Amino acid sequence: MTRQHQTPAPATDPQALLALEKTDPRRAEALWHGLSRDQRLRVVLAARGADRERLITLAADSRELTRALPPDEFAGSVLAMGADQAGELLALSSDEQLTYLLDLTGWVKERFAPTRYQAWLPLLLQAGHERVRRWLASTDLEVLALLFAHWFEVVKYLPSSDEQEPPDDLPSFTLDGVYYLRFRDEKISSLVAQVLVILKSELPDLFSRVLETMIWESPAQLSEYASRWRSGRLADHGFPSRLEALELWAAPSEGEVDWAAMEPKLTQGFPENPTPRSDQFLETLGADCTLPRVTGEMSQAEADALRFELVYIANAAVVALDADPANPDQVRRAAREGLGLVNLGLEIVAGTDRGAAGQVLRRVGLAALARQGAAAVRRLNQRAWRLLKEGWLAGLPTGLHLLDDPLDHWLAGLVFPRPRCYDPGLGQTRQYRPFLSTADLKRAEAALAEAEYLGRLVFDLMGLDRLAVAEMLAARAVQDEANPVKLGQVIATWLAARALGRNETGPLPAADFKPAVAALQQALAGTLRRELLESCAALEDPQEAEMAGRLMNRVIQNMELDLGRLDLEADLDPELVGLILVQP
Repeated sequence: MTRQHQTPAPATDPQALLALEKTDPRRAEALWHGLSRDQRLRVVLAARGADRERLITLAADSRELTRALPPDEFAGSVLAMGADQAGELLALSSDEQLTYLLDLTGWVKERFAPTRYQAWLPLLLQAGHERVRRWLASTDLEVLALLFAHWFEVVKYLPSSDEQEPPDDLPSFTLDGVYYLRFRDEKISSLVAQVLVILKSELPDLFSRVLETMIWESPAQLSEYASRWRSGRLADHGFPSRLEALELWAAPSEGEVDWAAMEPKLTQGFPENPTPRSDQFLETLGADCTLPRVTGEMSQAEADALRFELVYIANAAVVALDADPANPDQVRRAAREGLGLVNLGLEIVAGTDRGAAGQVLRRVGLAALARQGAAAVRRLNQRAWRLLKEGWLAGLPTGLHLLDDPLDHWLAGLVFPRPRCYDPGLGQTRQYRPFLSTADLKRAEAALAEAEYLGRLVFDLMGLDRLAVAEMLAARAVQDEANPVKLGQVIATWLAARALGRNETGPLPAADFKPAVAALQQALAGTLRRELLESCAALEDPQEAEMAGRLMNRVIQNMELDLGRLDLEADLDPELVGLILVQP
């Protein structure tokens, strides 16, 4: 039985343990402390949000358990809970964990954001004198100078033998009679003053160094150095530079996914003894995706190593897609896109052999798999652009908007700068998401193939006049830009004209609207359907015949559905009916 199908014991199931803690606290505590620290760490990682903090505080060694969390998991826990609820975790955190959190949240891209940084100040003060002292001692001098400069301006006064009293224009706040401070915002001045008192009393040398730095160093220079130190720390924790992050979307290198010839990554010492991590990023993928399924079938050591890589992929996606690392929703969306590329590449490389997927993951780097997925999506993007710029849609005034639903949506998604998968199941507010699997690729490719073939069906096989269609689209676009003409309307209008005995392409006179509707209804009730489908089936190429028949059948079904709703005895408004186009 695989690990993912085993029934968890109450002590290793976060929800069950927390439920027991409400009804029988003593038994819950006994079960909890009956686990090793590593086991309890894995239970904490399996929990989400505030449940993590509840489990940690249930432990007698809560400080050690908190500090056993990787910095990224600690930061994710705090951000998921929110600054107003994470005070206990901050109090228990290590200096490295807190620095990582502040490196993530205290910046906007490469720009220091002091208002974001100071959002954590009340929690640090609530955590106590010692926690603030440790934060000050472990923070870069440049960061403290930039942060203090946002809070106050400083004037240095050294009394001379001739001047016993300071001048009247000095700021009023001072802790030593040398540095006088003028707060920029009285609303937070009391919090800032508490920090300064701790700094002056516990770290007097640092107090002087920070204030001297504010006086003598330029903010631009301080920001440059602070950004450099921050980038180095983030890189140590698997946050790549933007250039490195974009490598996930680069063209694949030859042989980088020849997994059968590769040694398992674990035998190569990569990564060595990774710290356990949660499945929070894997959970952004659907349960039917290969990546989370295969991860659940791996040994614990293999899964830990894989999650180490998954964190890197998620971080690379956050950097490359300009997501805000302090915003959990943006992080999840970016991670889903990056991991979607990995899953896509995995399914492409492994093919239909279910057993091969695990072997691929054990051997091939996830960044290489992401490049395979990105290349597959990019090929669809290039085909879609060729259709618009060089294919039958080129030169038509409304472009892809001529296509009927859902082909217009599929093509629109494929020509985005970052191609998107059209998903009508997302609801009213969203239509697109990242490509996550080969099933997404197949659906997009099928829609694209239909869109590519429609031009041949309409202009070559059916014989509609392309110039007349272009003129009609241009005229309608001027009249009503918000409601472009659809190809189904063009075909229905052409067939209605033929049913009236006319061989022409273009809108019908308004006086002919009702007769045209009646004629088209009668034709479809007679032999028109059979004739159209038989003409498609007569094509020499079986694949072309199948494509033409499928598209034609869809056009006919849509016409029959729309015509079936019409009552010829009623006063029909051509603009409301919309199926058959009439002249203005």
